Amino acid sequence: MKIKEAVEIINGSTSTVLAKESNGFLHMYRRDFKVHANWFLEMPIDATNWDYICSGWDCLLNIEPRDLARVMDVIQRLLDTPVNERFPEKKYRLVANPNSLEQTGTHATKYVACIQDGMDCFSFVYGGPTVFLEKELKQIEELHPNIAPAIDAMKEEVKDNEAD
Repeated sequence: MKIKEAVEIINGSTSTVLAKESNGFLHMYRRDFKVHANWFLEMPIDATNWDYICSGWDCLLNIEPRDLARVMDVIQRLLDTPVNERFPEKKYRLVANPNSLEQTGTHATKYVACIQDGMDCFSFVYGGPTVFLEKELKQIEELHPNIAPAIDAMKEEVKDNEAD
């Protein structure tokens, strides 16, 4: 389970609890508190067991038991998820020629559309913008370390609302 998914589940399925992620922590608050300083649970986003989770039970006033049970379930699911899988994977476009419009009058050569890897050759195919996952690019860089600097120079991060 991803941190963002946990927040969405808690905020969408409870009526008395509000979850927020900030500064490396996941905090659970009473939904109607106007000040978000009074959390009843604080979980470091890289926690691996309940020993790392702090509680402020005095802030549980008016939390419905079913909402508390839902929060505890979601936290357990997060704890069961390996830390490196809790965060969205970064996505990139490879911008090969950022000035293509000025140089050629088209964006056709601006992006790397795909990366071809043959037995004894390697090439970039230009075209429309393609989204590459970070792990895909890392695999290519491991297979061909000599082009890693070129890939790093072309990376343009794609935000979740821009992808696909």
